[in-house]
Amino acid sequence: MCYKYKSLTKKGSDKDRNEDSIGILELEDGILCIVCDGLGGGLGARKASELCVKSIQTYFLESNEKNHLSKIRESIIAANAELFGISISSKKFKGMATTSDVFFFNNHTIFWGHIGDSRIYHLKNSKLHQLTKDHSLVQQMVDEGYISMRAASKHPNKNVIMNALGESLDIDIDSSKLILDTKARHRFMICSDGVNAVISKEELEIILNENDLDKCIDMLDKTIQSAGAPDDYSIIVIERTK
Repeated sequence: MCYKYKSLTKKGSDKDRNEDSIGILELEDGILCIVCDGLGGGLGARKASELCVKSIQTYFLESNEKNHLSKIRESIIAANAELFGISISSKKFKGMATTSDVFFFNNHTIFWGHIGDSRIYHLKNSKLHQLTKDHSLVQQMVDEGYISMRAASKHPNKNVIMNALGESLDIDIDSSKLILDTKARHRFMICSDGVNAVISKEELEIILNENDLDKCIDMLDKTIQSAGAPDDYSIIVIERTK
């Protein structure tokens, strides 16, 4: 199995530190990609995202579970328990929390798990689809019919997260798998909300259609910077080459 991927993570223009963390592991049976966006600011936010990536990677490597989707869910549950334990026992890291998107590419199938408002996008035959749904207040308002998607993008409470790792032992994990059509062209992007907050879906579709991955990442970076980079941003773009 052969994959091409590029990644990038940078702090927002007004931030003291980058509170996002990313992880990429190339394994015998696939490639594991993780994007986490620490919440709440301060040292706890950075600690939460770093610990989440490391915990998920460790569990995934050590688990004997054969079902990849189950392994993703169990790795997220394990990471959440570790973060929650630290949060309630340490004054320094009290309230630490993070979003998490876990993506495993295995041959012609992708598996993913999701909590928070980081996202996974799928570009298929030049058309962009969002695989995940934000666990946010404004998304809930959209689902309940109170506001439109257009209004949601500019809502003052768009950063209010309803579900994150580290806040409680009781978490809701979205997870699924997708068997890929081998005749189609597929590319995936896992990103924190610092990306989609300043780049529209239409712009993302154009950029992600750039064949050269280096140019694609560079275009994403420059577009975010030109918009002021108000938040930390992390990106993993990946595709299968054979």
